[in-house]
Order: sequence, then C-alpha cells, then structure tokens
Amino acid sequence: MRPKDESKVLDIVGEFANVGAGNAATALGALLDIEIVNEVTSCNLLPLSKVAGWLGGAEQIVAGVYTQLCGDLRGGVLVILSGDSATTLLHHLTKEKPNLSKLTEIQVSALREIGNICLCWYLVAVSKMIDSDLIPAPPDATVDLLGAVLDLPLAHVGVKVDTVIAVHTVFKSFQKEFDGYFLLLPEEQMLDVILEKMGDGR
Repeated sequence: MRPKDESKVLDIVGEFANVGAGNAATALGALLDIEIVNEVTSCNLLPLSKVAGWLGGAEQIVAGVYTQLCGDLRGGVLVILSGDSATTLLHHLTKEKPNLSKLTEIQVSALREIGNICLCWYLVAVSKMIDSDLIPAPPDATVDLLGAVLDLPLAHVGVKVDTVIAVHTVFKSFQKEFDGYFLLLPEEQMLDVILEKMGDGR
C-alpha cells in the first residue's frame, strides 16, 4: 500500500474505531452498571510481525478474547486487555479480586462477556463502514503471554495473515483508566474488500 493510500485508509478506519469504541463504552457501562466513556482512540495498519511490539512486548501477561469470522469474509478477531485492566474490570464485575494465573469459571465467563461486547460493537462499526456482514463465531477467553494470545486467532484462520487493523482505546470510569485493544486479522480476500470499500468514492 502506498503511504498516501495508507493515510487515507487510516482516516476511514479512525471513523469506525470511534463509533465502535463509543458503542462498546456504552455497552460495557450497562454491563458494569457504571458510566464509561472512551477518552482516546487511535488506529494503525500494522504488519503482523510488528503487533507485539506495538502492544508493549510479547512477554507481558494479558487477557484476550478471540474469535473467527464466519461467512464470505474470513479472518480472526482479538480483543486484548492489559493485566491491570482485566483485573480492574473483573474485580468490579464479580466483586472478587481475580488471580489472573488461575481464574475461576465465573471470572472466565465474565472476561468472555467483556471481550465479546467490545469485539461485537467494533465489528458492527466495520460492517456498516464496508456494507458487508461480519459474523463472529462464539468467542473464547484466555490469559497468557501476549505472544501466545496473538497466535490463537491465527491458528483458527488457517491461512497467512500479513496485515492487522489495530485499534487502541482508552476507556475511563470510576476515576480510573483502562486500555482496550481491538485487532482485526483479515485473510487476504477480506483485507482487499475492506481496503476497496473504504477507498470507494473517498
């Protein structure tokens, strides 16, 4: 992709990212019974090899909720929370301080629900932007080293993914901030459709 084209696409990705983040914040607030707003949202188109560095390094412990897309457009989807952010959210939702190395069944379920809300609202925004349905399979959740978490959707996609659409949102509530990362790992056909639709008429 030429630098000019990438800048154009990033502007459009930023549009869906802000819509998705706003809707995710509203839905998370309803789940947690608190007011949440998205303070900052940024986005990047990254080579897969650069994603771990962008997220702060492959050796950190993170919480991840991942799924794959069904239908004509296929790819992997991953929502990542830093260890501190996952601990804060799970503590608020379950009223128990979690041990990320040994989550209970209820805590895993709560983590899955938090991530599912985020990935679904982001996908709704992408779907509207490209005028195509993006249908996620039921998600799963895990806590592991970032490098291992990044491998999970790729194992399900089953083909090579070169480019990642990466969105970072800072959510704010109860005098605290927490980071959410939405990663769309499209197969080549899906990436071509996204880039074509986003560039159409703009």
